[in-house]
Amino acid sequence: MTRARLLAFNALSMLLANIIAKFVLFIGSIYLLQFLDAGLESIYYLITAFAALIAMNFQDGMVSVAIRKIATDLKNGPYHLGTCYLASFLLGLILMIICVPVTYIYAHYSLAGEGLKGEFIISSIAMTGTYIVGYSASSAGAGFKAYEKLWIEAILLVLQAIVSAVVYIVGSKQAWPLSMFFTWLFVSNFIYVIVVNIVLTAFVVKPKYHLDFLEAWLLFKESLGLGYGTLLRTLQDRMHPFFIKSLAGQNYITQFSSPSQLLIQLKFIPLSVRPAIFPTLARKAEEENDIFQNYSTSLMKFLYIVALPLIILLVVARNEVLPLVTSLDPSFKQTYALALQIYPLIGWSVALSFPSQVLRSLFVALKKPEFEFRTVLAGVIVLAILEIILIKGYGVIGAGYASIACELTILIYGFWLLERIGRPLNVMNLFLLPTLCGIIIDLLAEHLYRIHWQFGVALIVIGFPVLVLILKVISPAEWVIVREVIKPGSTVWFPAILNLHPAF
Repeated sequence: MTRARLLAFNALSMLLANIIAKFVLFIGSIYLLQFLDAGLESIYYLITAFAALIAMNFQDGMVSVAIRKIATDLKNGPYHLGTCYLASFLLGLILMIICVPVTYIYAHYSLAGEGLKGEFIISSIAMTGTYIVGYSASSAGAGFKAYEKLWIEAILLVLQAIVSAVVYIVGSKQAWPLSMFFTWLFVSNFIYVIVVNIVLTAFVVKPKYHLDFLEAWLLFKESLGLGYGTLLRTLQDRMHPFFIKSLAGQNYITQFSSPSQLLIQLKFIPLSVRPAIFPTLARKAEEENDIFQNYSTSLMKFLYIVALPLIILLVVARNEVLPLVTSLDPSFKQTYALALQIYPLIGWSVALSFPSQVLRSLFVALKKPEFEFRTVLAGVIVLAILEIILIKGYGVIGAGYASIACELTILIYGFWLLERIGRPLNVMNLFLLPTLCGIIIDLLAEHLYRIHWQFGVALIVIGFPVLVLILKVISPAEWVIVREVIKPGSTVWFPAILNLHPAF
């Protein structure tokens, strides 16, 4: 199989697996969220946010560093993978020790008067344990990705989604308490991790486990920049419930979190493509400077163009889509109009996150993982300041505007850092025409959708690609790069076109 064909196969495998997994989990979540009343739904969002802040941090950074090491040194890959497992185990143990007292303290001071203290403690510990047990699956993922066996990981991902959805559906029908949901998620995730590691050893590579604490520490140390960045990205998506609860009241959490939980699922698209292209980026980062920059620019623009019609479609159809992921509790319907107002703001924020996610891969490939931390830190600081100001002044809708400002800050600062190290991207080329196309289609689709929903959908599905082609949003040279990802192409004349085309 040629390099282009393998890359396309890997990217398509992960993309399809994530689409299937998200759809399956979406069905399960519908059962869960419609089962919960408005109060419990708010607690559900708090629990998932709380657990993610504790558990989802440095593991992603260690996996990324391990992938880069294995991809550039396949001979010693099993040792790098074994070191990643060791470091992940130690990190998970430390975080679980931290989780218990922190969970108790938060519940004691924030939820004691609401009768949900015990439920929150049990649920948060179980959910944090689910994330931490998943560290072992993430470490295995480093082996699947580096050895380009993503189709195996894709199958396992779908399997995990099916099991989780079954837990949601069965629990909803039997009216489980939240703590039971999260406990069973932990048990099923534990079994899933065992299966993943058996498959990794049998079909990919056998990790060489060795108790080299110095090497594990060096791996952890090298991944700190990415680890902090991942923690901040988790904070970026999860901090809204805490600000809204403090500044507007707990009952308003659902008004933001319902559209947010639906739309942020689309972030799986850049996250699916990233594992397929990252080993190649890591190998080419130092060897082919111009091609690396042009490839990065084209990929970022293409993903942004993919994001826009998806987001516009979900935003235009929000009156039909949003009720699917909200509680059937009548008290929620009293402020339902507020969630509809926030929905478009979150949508544009998610669209901007597509190119933002690509920045992370560029930083790692260029061995500048600290840039990820700096850019996301700047975004989170802007987000926190604006949420305090805007939620106080304008209510929950202020959190939507703060989300857009956060993503813009990450992008602008990231582009500036790339320029400083001599790897600039053409920002106007990246965003001007795609955003213009998105705004035009959005405005027209909103009008046509009110006349008849089929007209609005047709305009988005057909009109957006046509407008992109008419305005030549993607140049011929950029199409060459895109074809190398989604379709086998000629690798002989590929570099020559990049060097000759005036767009570069």
